[in-house]
Amino acid sequence: MFGRRVVFGKKQEASGEFKEAERPAPGADGAAPAFHKKQWDDPRIGSMLRDAGFAPDDAASIVATADNRLAVFAAANKRLQERTETFNRDMTARHGHCHAIPLLVIDQNIWDGPHGGFLYGQMDLIGYDEWNVIMLAGDPQTTESCGLAGHPGFLPAVTQIMIEHVTEWKARHNALLETFGIAATGGRDIPHEQYEMEKDTLRREIIDKAGWMKPRIIDDLLRKG
Repeated sequence: MFGRRVVFGKKQEASGEFKEAERPAPGADGAAPAFHKKQWDDPRIGSMLRDAGFAPDDAASIVATADNRLAVFAAANKRLQERTETFNRDMTARHGHCHAIPLLVIDQNIWDGPHGGFLYGQMDLIGYDEWNVIMLAGDPQTTESCGLAGHPGFLPAVTQIMIEHVTEWKARHNALLETFGIAATGGRDIPHEQYEMEKDTLRREIIDKAGWMKPRIIDDLLRKG
């Protein structure tokens, strides 16, 4: 179905393998504070901003920066590593051996590519979270002892399928932005309530699609052995 046989070995490149979180892809660049320091220092403008309830050190007055996002990705990566260690420890206690490796349904190439900004910047999704992760065997002994499908390293067919889905989701979101007159770059304007509902529905669809893919990927890998 997905056209990739399991290959164990040290050179296997796992799509969920832990690595340092990378900076967001182009189009998801971090922004400067919503109001420049000169505006706060101006007696008239600064006073007006404070009267409106803003503060120069208030998180609500600052747009997220690339470094902030990088820290979020690093923390999510660390959580995935901890979940994997717990999974391996628990499965080893039950079966005597387990070396599982995570695989990302929407894989790292997509997150690091031109669609990454849409997924984490507009849909508030992080690929290392559980909704996007499958635990697979990193060696034949784990398959034998735990019954896990072997980790294929990379599934180009799945990547292509998910790119097509993400492209469609992104187009639908852009249409929503246009419908409600919201700038794609965001801003301080309060989003339209109906837009937020539509966005939440789209976000849930993305998560559900990844969940739908998981058993199909596993079944396909088990068939191919």
